[in-house]
Amino acid sequence: MRRFALCLTLAITAPLSQATTLDQQRVQFKASYELIKHGKLTSLQKAPDSLKEYALYPYLEFELNKKNLSHTKQAQIDSFAKRYADTPLPWQLNRAWLSYLYKNKRWKDYRAAYKQHPVKNDLYSCRLQVARLKSGAKKQALKAAESLWLVPHSQHDACDPLFDAWKKTGQPNSALALKRFWLAAEKGNTRLARFIERSIKNKTHKAQAAVFWKIRKDPTQVAKLSKKQLTGKARAIALTYAYKRWSLKDRVAATNSWLKQRKTLSKAEQSYRESLDRTLGLRLAANYDEKAATLIAKLDPNYQIKDVTEWRIRVALSQQDWKQVSHTISKLPPNEQENDRWVYWKAIADSQLDKSIPVKKKLAAVSQERSFYGFLAAELNNQPFALNKQSIPLQKPVMGKLESIPGLIRARELHQMNLIVAANREWRLVEKSLSKEQKLMAGYLALSWGWHNRAINAAISTGQWDELSIRFPSPHKQLFEKNARQRKIDLTWPLAIARQESAFLKNAKSHAGARGLMQLMPNTAKRTARKHKIPYKRLSQLNQPQTNIALGTAYLGEMYNLFDNNKAYATAAYNAGPHRVKKWLNDRGHLPLDIWIETIPFKETRRYVQNVLAFRVIYDRMSGRSGNLLSDHEEKLLALNAKEDDSNAL
Repeated sequence: MRRFALCLTLAITAPLSQATTLDQQRVQFKASYELIKHGKLTSLQKAPDSLKEYALYPYLEFELNKKNLSHTKQAQIDSFAKRYADTPLPWQLNRAWLSYLYKNKRWKDYRAAYKQHPVKNDLYSCRLQVARLKSGAKKQALKAAESLWLVPHSQHDACDPLFDAWKKTGQPNSALALKRFWLAAEKGNTRLARFIERSIKNKTHKAQAAVFWKIRKDPTQVAKLSKKQLTGKARAIALTYAYKRWSLKDRVAATNSWLKQRKTLSKAEQSYRESLDRTLGLRLAANYDEKAATLIAKLDPNYQIKDVTEWRIRVALSQQDWKQVSHTISKLPPNEQENDRWVYWKAIADSQLDKSIPVKKKLAAVSQERSFYGFLAAELNNQPFALNKQSIPLQKPVMGKLESIPGLIRARELHQMNLIVAANREWRLVEKSLSKEQKLMAGYLALSWGWHNRAINAAISTGQWDELSIRFPSPHKQLFEKNARQRKIDLTWPLAIARQESAFLKNAKSHAGARGLMQLMPNTAKRTARKHKIPYKRLSQLNQPQTNIALGTAYLGEMYNLFDNNKAYATAAYNAGPHRVKKWLNDRGHLPLDIWIETIPFKETRRYVQNVLAFRVIYDRMSGRSGNLLSDHEEKLLALNAKEDDSNAL
């Protein structure tokens, strides 16, 4: 190891006979960065001039400063902040400095540092008050205690010394404790509410808290909740909590009870009523309860809640109640009625109600849209798909100026080093000062660097929906197509999956733990690798395009075979899991395919399926292939074709 470190050091400090290239600077940076991380490089004084001129040199200074906080003074922090004010590094170093000062009980220094560079979050605010408490500003600290304590969540442990001192002054009083109790209850934080209850001493206040615990234990008891027991905001919070909890077990009974109780809320609590109307309406609809339509009509008789109205349409679709479908669409806000989704369903509904209506003519306008329903209408009308592709000419002067912005240069280099979090910080900082035109051109820069998800975001954030070349790049295209052929599935299908899943960020990681381009869960990757004999040993391999695409495409092929070569069902299974899709098919598999897709209970999965199928068309057309949205077999399953089949029956 010592020999390796020596070699690296020599590589850094050895003079170059001619101008250092960018690649050489990158090598020097990587070597220095690793040495600093491992504590083997403690100074940059002897660093070559070529490295000092490198865009990421500030990051070496930053890492060294973090390593040497015990020998640092506030003036050095201030100097660093001034020199690198156009980077995200000062606030990161400042947080590290504040944490160091607090850990080492340098209370006055902490207060001075915080005043110089304040950090507005609970952790550092709590530490500030503790520093005041410990350094002669007790009155000021105690004054701030209440606002830090009165929150609906458990406060950071750093506040404990402050709260201990505050409690010695007789705080919190019972009324204040009750106030926090209801804040916690409103957020469903019952563990905190139980803890706060210890500070509630007043008998009347204790009785109010007891009512909450009673209906928490048995939510059906909320039906008997009187105004004498709870009033005002506390009543609204208790009702909301109880009915949401009750509706998880019995949506119909909970809704019927709520319809009786909601009139007991005052106008001041109107927002709670509206929120609960919406929640119960969506739960009834998304679970397709038999009494959903009747109860939702009572919850929202005047169609005031837009997303509930949309779900009322889906309920009507699930029953193939075409009269109700048409009627409910007409109750949407006028601009929503023009959405291609509802134009499509209005046309289908009207054609089912009156067979003389030329439905394909009604679909003609929708068929010009670049969307799932636009492509669906075009396919039904035997019209070519409309990509509506437009390209804003690349503006070389603008691009040239952007390329010279230090923050974007650093972002490019950080991306090159695979330091994606830091790269995104640099990008976002620069983006704040860019015009709409510059943001889009910056997206093209990112595309040229192979930073595909940032390029896609640039087009979306500027509303340039028709800039398809930047919105739909095709990295690893040959790899996707090779694996698709091997699994005997459509060439652009796995590419469309990756575009939807990760926007082509190879080291993407979801909250659930899915990884890589095609967002595979580790256990799924293991099973798929074993089944298809794909080399896979380490979790990190899911960040490698070759392995991720091979595994993702193989799994997609499995879903395709499992669900009878139906891309809609298989795509839904890729997102939500095959067990859920089997349940949805068991519940509503008899429905026409387009209705089944629109009535998928999960908004994320519904959008996912529609996007992926539409993205396939876009990628096909951009590759020069005619493409199709659905196979011939899948198209026969649509509501319009089902109608035509019925009309020809003997």
